[in-house]
Amino acid sequence: RGLILEKFKSFITEETKPYRMLVLVHSTPDDPNKTGVKLAQTAKTMGIDLYQFEVTHGYVTTNAKKNMVVHNYVYEKDVLGDKVTENNDEEGWEVNPENTICIIRGSDRKVYRFAEQLRLHGIKTINSLFTNTLCDDKWLNYIAMEQSGLKQPRTALLTHENNIDTPIKQIGGKYPMILKTAQGTQGVGVIFIDSRKTLLATMQLINKIDSDIAMLIQEFIPTPYDVRVIILNNEIVAQLKRPVIAGDFRSNISQGNEPEKIELTDLEKSECLKAAKSVNGMWLGIDFIPSKDREKELPYFIEINSSPGTGFVNELNNINIYKMVLETFKERENWR
Repeated sequence: RGLILEKFKSFITEETKPYRMLVLVHSTPDDPNKTGVKLAQTAKTMGIDLYQFEVTHGYVTTNAKKNMVVHNYVYEKDVLGDKVTENNDEEGWEVNPENTICIIRGSDRKVYRFAEQLRLHGIKTINSLFTNTLCDDKWLNYIAMEQSGLKQPRTALLTHENNIDTPIKQIGGKYPMILKTAQGTQGVGVIFIDSRKTLLATMQLINKIDSDIAMLIQEFIPTPYDVRVIILNNEIVAQLKRPVIAGDFRSNISQGNEPEKIELTDLEKSECLKAAKSVNGMWLGIDFIPSKDREKELPYFIEINSSPGTGFVNELNNINIYKMVLETFKERENWR
């Protein structure tokens, strides 16, 4: 009985122990780090020590305790390339495996490499490299959801222009269809294909630019809108209706979309949770096209995002997603 009591006391102490958060950032003019900034602002009001680390320009040292210390090094240049401002955080921020958790914001290879370095030093990362790898490759994303029995548009991998008719046949052979590069965010790399001629020309162009870019084609499912669902710690915390942009076929908020409120059906909820489990993710954005009979027919899943944007999430769901994320990881059980 005494041993059980001691373990219980240890568990309670661990649960209430303060924690620190490292946010790995890869911010670009096309994809600025809005969520990381909001997390930092919210963490300050909650008394949580949070450090945003710009991986591309930052550097790492090791302190006397053999722990990593991350240092931001940020500079800006004028139009002629001359340095105009510089900020070098020489003191840095200690990454302590005993109390630090890391959230990844960005799909850059340098970010993932550094996140894996953190994992090797005993730091929990949200999401894991496994989850990010599956989500950032649309073909692997498709396979993961297919193996979990989720309904998706018929999809095939393009390999070479000489055998282009095989994948066309695999997705039903009908135009229009969608071509996607395996890597790509915010709707970039998603192309509307209206004929075999257009498909072949687009494939040749992409191969000319970079022969290492993987491509897939997908059955086109007409829809006036799709749905983005935010999942945190195996719970649905928010959802957005994203109408298709006028004159386009995409619904991405980054492309100018104005999302709306929507309620999910029980069937959609259960399938979204199944999708999250297919990639073993902790904080995800799930995208699907609703069926005509949303109560009874399975939705078509499009993709899973391991670093989902947070625009309009709070306003349309009456929540504070940043506070929810920070509070989730106060519980050490959610680190495991």
